[in-house]
Amino acid sequence: MSIWTKLRIPMVTCGVLILLARAFVSAQSDGREVVTLGQAVAHALEHNTRMVDDRDSVEQASLGVRLARDAFDLKVVPNIMGSFGQTNVSNQNYRLDVLRRFSAGTEVRASAGASTSQIPSAIEGQGDISFYNADTTLSINQPLLRGFGSTVNRRGLASAEINLLDTQRRVARNQQLLAVEVATAYYGVVAQQALLLVSQQSLDRSRKLLAASEAKLEAGMVSQLDALRARQLVSSAELQLYGSESAMQDAYDQLRTAMGRDSDAPFDVVPAIPETTDTLTADAAVALALQMRSDLQSAIEFVADAERALAYSRNQLLPQVDANLALTRRETSPSFTGSFGLNRFQVATFFNISMPVDRTPQLIAYQNTLIERDRRQRSIETLRRMISDDVKRAVRSRDRLQRELAAAAVAVDLAKKEVEVAQERYERGLSNNLDVVSAEGGLLSMESRHIAAQAELAVARLRLRAIVGVLDPRKDIADEQVR
Repeated sequence: MSIWTKLRIPMVTCGVLILLARAFVSAQSDGREVVTLGQAVAHALEHNTRMVDDRDSVEQASLGVRLARDAFDLKVVPNIMGSFGQTNVSNQNYRLDVLRRFSAGTEVRASAGASTSQIPSAIEGQGDISFYNADTTLSINQPLLRGFGSTVNRRGLASAEINLLDTQRRVARNQQLLAVEVATAYYGVVAQQALLLVSQQSLDRSRKLLAASEAKLEAGMVSQLDALRARQLVSSAELQLYGSESAMQDAYDQLRTAMGRDSDAPFDVVPAIPETTDTLTADAAVALALQMRSDLQSAIEFVADAERALAYSRNQLLPQVDANLALTRRETSPSFTGSFGLNRFQVATFFNISMPVDRTPQLIAYQNTLIERDRRQRSIETLRRMISDDVKRAVRSRDRLQRELAAAAVAVDLAKKEVEVAQERYERGLSNNLDVVSAEGGLLSMESRHIAAQAELAVARLRLRAIVGVLDPRKDIADEQVR
């Protein structure tokens, strides 16, 4: 871009920005709310329906992690059915179980309980004899093959943690996309306001041309065709103005929807589109995206989770061999308090071995897990290519819009000079107003295109940062508004 072009861009938009600034000051003096782009994005991140749903998803994923961790917490289960003391009702139970599982597969269980029983008395007339069956056991169970190791036993917790992390990353990604959506709607409002002012200026010039054409017609200096062309120009300018007013209201509605704003109270936007300089090349953007994109990071994490699932399925093919150690006390006591003693414990060790002959379900589960692991690995390469293509496309779109903005600025400047020359020739009687009408139409078209290019370029820069994965919706867009 040449120095002349860089200087001409702010000169071309100076008049439009001055008019927008006057409208902005007028809105502030009327007490109407003025919403900046940063405030609009912040409001959308809090109130947009998609963001509310995303926060619920994060909460559900957090509850899933909490539930998975609960499997390794200490469990205390009291179980009481009956009343203290001896009664004529048998099978009263008083029991307390304490259980703790560890990531290696070890399970420690302590149980203490007593239940009432009754037998007929050998002496006639004395009724039944009541007593307590006491059972106190401390047992340790350790799988040696199937179910052994933290990889197997922590699989549910690891999957829940990955799901939580993926949900958080997906929410962050959705926030970036929503920020770009809000910025698109916001700059759309700014552009439509500018187009409305440009349309009003074009209508004012068209009416002046009509007045001059009618005056010359009465003086016999021009033909009736000039007056008809001038009226047609006024009619076209009025239609353009009405269309701009309707488009501005549509842009406001789109912005309210993106923000999640329930109130229909009127508000204004800051009438400025930042002119930032972005020199990020395609290769640098692709390298940064492959490092920062959250969806690619989640895909890599899911491959690791698939590896853990494969290890779990492989472990389930092993035979069940468990070693058990028990310290138990089983006594009969005539009283409730005597049921819970610390004497006469016995040590018992035993093995539990189980190997099903038909392992078809386990083999199929293993094969399915293997296929899923390979599929996830292939998806990473596909995702990398998609990210690379998206980034390159966004860089090309930004560069194209930068060139279009520079070309539109030059075209606006030339169109203004063409209008001036055509008006001067018409006023001197060197030509009819056909050149003026054509020049006015060209100027309106070029000004509209220049304003649209400004808005599109500002959005394209934000979209590129979102595609790369480095956009911070709360901080970066607030800074973007200040520039």
